[in-house]
Amino acid sequence: MSESETMVTFEDLVEFPDPATLPPLDRPGVDEAGLTADQASWRRDGVVIKRGFIPDALLDPYIERRAAYRAGVKGHLAGWQYGHCYVGLPSLRDVALYPPLMDLLGALVGEEMLFHLALTAWVTTGREWHQDDYLNPDFVNTWYAAVWIALDDIAPDSGPFEYVPGSHRWGLMRGARVRAHLTEEELTRIEPAHGINQWPKYAERFVTPAIEAKIAGCGIPVVPFLGKKGDVLIWHSRLIHRGSPSQPGTLRKSLITHYSGIHHRPDMVIKARDANGRAYAVFDEPDLN
Repeated sequence: MSESETMVTFEDLVEFPDPATLPPLDRPGVDEAGLTADQASWRRDGVVIKRGFIPDALLDPYIERRAAYRAGVKGHLAGWQYGHCYVGLPSLRDVALYPPLMDLLGALVGEEMLFHLALTAWVTTGREWHQDDYLNPDFVNTWYAAVWIALDDIAPDSGPFEYVPGSHRWGLMRGARVRAHLTEEELTRIEPAHGINQWPKYAERFVTPAIEAKIAGCGIPVVPFLGKKGDVLIWHSRLIHRGSPSQPGTLRKSLITHYSGIHHRPDMVIKARDANGRAYAVFDEPDLN
């Protein structure tokens, strides 16, 4: 690590957008007396936890389909390679578009939400501390949320989701501010295995210590989410979170789904709706073998 990288602070990576451009609950002057308990938790902590929220009748068909995917094949615990695998998986869409979940997301973010990404690994992502929004185009601007769905009891040594309550108020990391600290070679490097540039991964060498220093200085305890089947945790796009380390091979059966405000994704032009009228983005049909 170079001297310049050791000097990167969290404040170097964030900005504070015009409040008028943000979702309603992120703006100052909100009448908190008029909020629901879930909206108050969202505004205060950047998370909403709902226990036993998704019924087994919805979860079990997806769990069965996921368990059958490449069963016994090395690497099967990583799940489907593509985040748009849901296009060919109705059982996954049924979970992700569960009407009470979609209604709650809309009430938290402030507009109808569009489902567009699923992470299907049954082990921890191992992703270091980060926000989600700096991985998006700037125009998304925190009109975004993600959901962590427990498909079984989550053990403490399985690499549970961890977060810092209230960290969504620390500022909005911007992709341009992060990329400014990468080398030209890193900004243009294409990974042969994926055919894409993985600048967020390269940036971890200074993003991770910057966030760790911010966490250490704030005095707020890190909180793990040890859910049980059907429990969900909904988190703000600016919440500092990670997939914590695990004991090798320890199962963490979960489904992670991501959503944007439907009016804030002009880059996702093809949209569809399920039988309940809930919206999802459509991409090329994925290979589910």
